[in-house]
Amino acid sequence: MRSQLLVAGVLIVVLGAVFYLLEVPLVFFWSVPFVIGGGIMAVASLFMAESQGPVTPPQGYRFCVFCGDPVKIGEDRCPRCNGLQPKVES
Repeated sequence: MRSQLLVAGVLIVVLGAVFYLLEVPLVFFWSVPFVIGGGIMAVASLFMAESQGPVTPPQGYRFCVFCGDPVKIGEDRCPRCNGLQPKVES
């Protein structure tokens, strides 16, 4: 069970219920999608495995700040998106 998704789903259902009770035209429209979407999130969380922790790049690499692909430490640009990487202070 993925507890973070369960809590988020329950909070979205509660927010949808609050929108429904307020009956303000702009937020009332979103009450049903919030309740349905939050319910789907809460139910889906019961069937998903718990995450194993943070994702780390391979040794000698870091993640591109623009696309998230691994980039060798010391390279100026990402080979995938050509994004300029920040300088690493050693």
